[in-house]
Amino acid sequence: MPALRFSSNKSFSIRSLVALAMFLLCSAAFAQQPPPPPGAYDAAPYLGQVRNTYVYGDIWERPGLSARDRSMITVAVNQALYATYELRLHMGRALDNGVTQAEISEIIAHTLWYSGFPTGVNAARVAAEVFAERGLPASPPGASSRQPPVDPELEFPGAFQQTPYLRDLLNQVVYAETWKRAELSPRDRSMITVAVGTAMYASSEVSYHVGRALDNGVTQEEIAEIITHVTFYSGFPTGVNAARVTAEVLESRCLPLGDGRFPAAPYLDELIGGLVYGETWTREQLSARDRSLATIAVTLSNYQTDQLRVHLNRGLDNGLTTQEISELIAQVTLYSGFPTGVNASRTFAEVLQERGMPLPD
Repeated sequence: MPALRFSSNKSFSIRSLVALAMFLLCSAAFAQQPPPPPGAYDAAPYLGQVRNTYVYGDIWERPGLSARDRSMITVAVNQALYATYELRLHMGRALDNGVTQAEISEIIAHTLWYSGFPTGVNAARVAAEVFAERGLPASPPGASSRQPPVDPELEFPGAFQQTPYLRDLLNQVVYAETWKRAELSPRDRSMITVAVGTAMYASSEVSYHVGRALDNGVTQEEIAEIITHVTFYSGFPTGVNAARVTAEVLESRCLPLGDGRFPAAPYLDELIGGLVYGETWTREQLSARDRSLATIAVTLSNYQTDQLRVHLNRGLDNGLTTQEISELIAQVTLYSGFPTGVNASRTFAEVLQERGMPLPD
């Protein structure tokens, strides 16, 4: 950071005082950033700039969520994504931000119902290592063992009649037991669940749990901030999808929405117009055509159909041929699986039909 030069004049002007204040604020924010792992961004320096400027210099400093809340949802999302390295980093950061061992233990147990048991097993192993490195007890103080409820009230008594065991797990274990455990408040559990649903592009879960979050005391502004925060860990397509679904929920409840493409997450809208399209897409290191190739491949492999449709159209506008896109679908399918390829092929056919273009040979 450049040094600040002072005038020899003993009386500072107002402008000088403002400049000094801004310098000190920026210095403090920079100092609070966790140092990047050695060599982490040597091969991708622009990514390091985005990390410092947007993730830690902006998102983590925004007042819409406390540092504790941001740590909780970041641990949950990295567990859900099986992002072991980031999970380790953010478990340590969570402890520094006031999240207790018992709360981390409970985040793991809560999240696994939405992201799967393998993610929970991995997160429990990482937590054990983090606790040991910090000299903390292996068994978190305040964490309770399982206490199954007796004759619980069922949240969804008529759900999943075709799979009665799944119905029983959902009603008796997930909602009657896990959601009622005292280690996390209903508000905390709702924030975590909205975050995980966002990261997993799980539209139906986002829709239900945004409504539940509002009922549990999470504000509309906090939900917008959760979506925007999670976007930097799971990708902008997940944030766009969650913002769209959330807007539908808010509208159904007659809650106010602003203008813009994503009124449920207005700052996300700013970031898409600025960081994504105004900055990254215009960098000269890759052509627009090559960026479209990469973006189609990623949205295809992640089964993000809405965003795939957007970028198939954008790819055609950026000079990709129908034959090239067809070949890209076949190539990526071998790495992401045939269900993603079948979905992409169907979506591409619909795009071509809408544009009045022939199918590739």
